[in-house]
Amino acid sequence: MGEGRVKTAFELAMEKVAEMPALNLEEIREEHKKESLSKGEAIARRYLQNIKRQTDIKSEIAAFEPEQRVFARNAALQWLSRELSLTQVEANRHILEGIASLNPDISVDLAMKRLNKVIDGFQKEIMAAYSLIEKSEINLLKKEGISGSAVKPNLRHHNTWLTKQAELTATHTGNLCQFQKTLLPD
Repeated sequence: MGEGRVKTAFELAMEKVAEMPALNLEEIREEHKKESLSKGEAIARRYLQNIKRQTDIKSEIAAFEPEQRVFARNAALQWLSRELSLTQVEANRHILEGIASLNPDISVDLAMKRLNKVIDGFQKEIMAAYSLIEKSEINLLKKEGISGSAVKPNLRHHNTWLTKQAELTATHTGNLCQFQKTLLPD
């Protein structure tokens, strides 16, 4: 009578699980590592989203098992450091506070000063390049007979400006990347 009975989906699933080979210790560690990395990034993302309400990122990472904690901490640090920006300056301090809470070798104020030097250098070069291209365009317009104090060329979609802006952004993004590396533990 037990042979003619229809098996439930749960019973079928359990039979399949029983047939699966067991994971070895190395595979289990690799799975824990992957899980820790993704959870570390998720904690960092949540920390950044809660910019108005302080989230204790350090205690969230501390809740991991010791061997997983290192991976979660490093993933969170890498994610936060990648979020530093040359243009969205207001979030940078919050990001650096999160990094400092996970890496005690980092001083928020000192890191902020160093980051501001990178950002200031970028902004000064951008403004100088914009001004130079704007003057060049005004001179071209004068040659065509268009002049006056109200003449302001719109460079937002101008190829020369877009090329120069991309070039400067790439250069200073390299500087930002160098700074970001100093925030990560060895």
